Amino acid sequence: MIRDPAHFFGRKRELGYILHRIGAERPQSVSVVGERRMGKSSLLFHLTDRGTQQQFVTGSEPLGVIFLDFQQLRDINLNDFFGLLFPSLQRLYPDLPEAGPPGYAAFQQQLEELKQRGRALVLLLDEFDAVTSNPAFSREFFSFLRSAANHYAVAYVTSSKVELQRLCHSSEVADSPFFNIFSNLHLRPFSVEEAAELIRVPSEKCGLSLEPFTEHIVDMAGCFPFFLQIACCAYFDCLTETGGKPPERDEVESRFLEEASPHYDYILEHLSADSFRVLTQLLSLVQPGPESIWVAANLVKEGYVSQESGVYKIASRLFAQHLKAAISSSDFHGPSGRRESGSRSAVVVGTTVQQYSILSKIGEGGMGDVYRGQDTLLERPVALKVIKQGMIDAEISKKRFLQEARVSAALNHPRITSVYELLELQDEVAIVMEWLEGQTLKEKVTKEGPVDWRQLASWMVQACEGLDAAYRQGVIHRDVKSANLFITKSNDLKILDFGLAKLVPKTSPDLWQSQLTSQGALLGTVDYMSPEQACGQTVDHRSDLFSLGIVMFEGLTGKLPFRRNSLPATLHAIINDPAPDLDLFRIRVDERFERVLYRLLEKQANKRYQTAAQVRRDVDELLRAKRGFFGWWK
Repeated sequence: MIRDPAHFFGRKRELGYILHRIGAERPQSVSVVGERRMGKSSLLFHLTDRGTQQQFVTGSEPLGVIFLDFQQLRDINLNDFFGLLFPSLQRLYPDLPEAGPPGYAAFQQQLEELKQRGRALVLLLDEFDAVTSNPAFSREFFSFLRSAANHYAVAYVTSSKVELQRLCHSSEVADSPFFNIFSNLHLRPFSVEEAAELIRVPSEKCGLSLEPFTEHIVDMAGCFPFFLQIACCAYFDCLTETGGKPPERDEVESRFLEEASPHYDYILEHLSADSFRVLTQLLSLVQPGPESIWVAANLVKEGYVSQESGVYKIASRLFAQHLKAAISSSDFHGPSGRRESGSRSAVVVGTTVQQYSILSKIGEGGMGDVYRGQDTLLERPVALKVIKQGMIDAEISKKRFLQEARVSAALNHPRITSVYELLELQDEVAIVMEWLEGQTLKEKVTKEGPVDWRQLASWMVQACEGLDAAYRQGVIHRDVKSANLFITKSNDLKILDFGLAKLVPKTSPDLWQSQLTSQGALLGTVDYMSPEQACGQTVDHRSDLFSLGIVMFEGLTGKLPFRRNSLPATLHAIINDPAPDLDLFRIRVDERFERVLYRLLEKQANKRYQTAAQVRRDVDELLRAKRGFFGWWK
C-alpha cells in the first residue's frame, strides 16, 4: 500500500467519484471492486489525505474519515472490530466523550454526539470481505451498520476483489439490505496517460528518466499498475548498472519476469474457465465470438486484455508469453475454475459437514480449496482440503488426491501435518487435517525478505527430521518447496502436502516405480525440481534433498537459483547450470553451512547427501558449535 501522497499516481477520476459522494452533505457509501494488486488499498488510504480532499470537496473542515485495514485480520470478531474502531474515532475527534465499553450502544452514542455537532463520519474498510465472509459477524451486525447509515451522517467505503455479496458467509447475510446502500466502483487498469505519468515522474525525480522506454515498459506490463511498477524497477536497476546507457531489452525482461512470474502463476490458477478459454483464443489470434464478448469485456476491466478499435488482445506481451509457456508445461492443469451454475459443493461456508462446522474459506491450491472448520465433537479447529469438482472427473487426479490423504495419514510425526480423516461427499472428497497458525516459508520470505542463516538452518534441521521419517516409511515427497514448509507461531516447521508423494517399496531401488506416473512424465513445481526430475527420470529421496537445497538458497537470498524467463530455459538451468555464488547477493554465512547448501545442489544424485538424516546431523552439529561459541544465540 502506497502511503506517501507524493508517491501516488493516477486515479483522479476514481478519487473524484468517491470524494464527491462521501463529501456530500449526506455522505454516500461506495464499494471499490478490483483485481488483486490493482491498487485498491492505496486508493482508500489516499482518501485520508487532506490535500487530496481539498481538490474535490469544498469546505474548511477536513472530512472525518477512518481507515481500517482487515487484510491480515481474517479471524477478527465483533469485539476486535469495535476495538479497532474506537481508538481511531478518539484520535479523529479527541473531544468526543467516552461512551463506555466498545460495542453497538457505545458506537451509537458516539454517532449521536457527532450528529449534535453537525459532523459526518466515513469508514474506509479495506479488504472488507474479511468481515463479510466471517461467521463471527451475523446479520445483526450488518443491519446495525445499515441503520447507522440511515439515521446518521455516516457512510462506508469498502474494497474487495469482487462484489461483497458474493463473499458473504451465508445467504442470510448476503440478503441483508446493508449491501443496497452501495454504489459500485470498478477499479480498472491505468489509462495510457496515467501509465506514462507513473513511468516518467518518479524516475525523473531520481535523475534517470524512463520516458524514452515508455513504449517497451507498457509492452511488457500492459497498464496494470502493479506490473508497471515491476517493469519500471527492472529498467531503473539496469540503467543504474549501465550508467544511464540503454540496457539490453532481454536483460530487462528477464528481471521483470523474475518478479512477475509468481504473480502470473497465481492469476492463471485463479482464472475462471471462461476467462482462460478466451485468453487462449487471443493467444492464437482468434477474436472472441458473440457468446464470449462479456468475458472479454471483463478481462479488459481486470487488466489482462486491452481493446482498440474493437479488436481484443492480451495486454502484456510477457503475460501472453508466460501463458503460452504454462499451457505447454506438463505440470500445468489449467485454472482452478469455478463451479458450473447449478452445481453446488457439499462443503459450504456456514454449514456443517458430518461433525465439522465450515467457518471460512482460507485458500486455493492446484488440487482443491481449503477451508477452516471446527470439529464439533472433539472441539478442535481443523482444515479441510476439498478436491475441485472439475478435477474429480479426471480419474488420475482423484487417485493422486486420495493417495495424498492415505499417505499423509500414515505419516505420524511432529514435523509433518497430521491428517485426521478422509471424507467422501457425493462426488467430492475432503481431507480433514490439523489446523496450523502461522505462515509458509514462501510467505515469510516474500513479506520479510531473506532469513538469517542460523534461523534457516534450524528450520532445515526440522524439515530433515520430517523427511527422514517419511523416507523410512517409503514415502518421497516430490514437491518440496518453500510454499510447502509451514512456520507455526511457535517458530516450529511443519511439512505440508504430500499430494505428489511417491510410495516406494522398501526393496530394490530398481523397483521404485510410481503407480500414477509413467516414465518421462513431469510432476512437481518446476523451480524446485531436481535435475533427474526435470529430465523425467525415476527419482528417489535424493531428489527431495536437491529441492531442499533450492529452498535454502531461496531463504538466504530471496531468489530462486535456476529461475529463467521461460520454462525450457529454467529446465535447462536446473539440469546444466551451477547454482549462483552467494557472494553475488552479498550474503554472509558460515562456510560449513555454505558447503551443506552446495552439496545439496549437486547435479548428480550420487554426489549429494544420500539421506536427510545426514543433512540433519551436519547442520545440527554446526548449530550446536555456534551455540557453544556464541552463548547468547538461540
